[in-house]
Amino acid sequence: MQPQSLNPLDNIVPYRSIPDKFPHLYSKKSWDWAAKQRHHNGLGKAFRKVGKHLFVNTTVLAECINNQIEK
Repeated sequence: MQPQSLNPLDNIVPYRSIPDKFPHLYSKKSWDWAAKQRHHNGLGKAFRKVGKHLFVNTTVLAECINNQIEK
């Protein structure tokens, strides 16, 4: 039996669910600000818009967080 591979779509979640999934990283208020400023704070790559809905790829979000440099 082959191990099941993780479907890349499993990593895509509605952006509002991030504070619930990762409360140790973001409060709801800080996540709202980070999402609004995503083009300026290095998180923009993790976001995708599908129609009117905004989603986050959690794998790419982790990479973006790892790549952030303290200024």
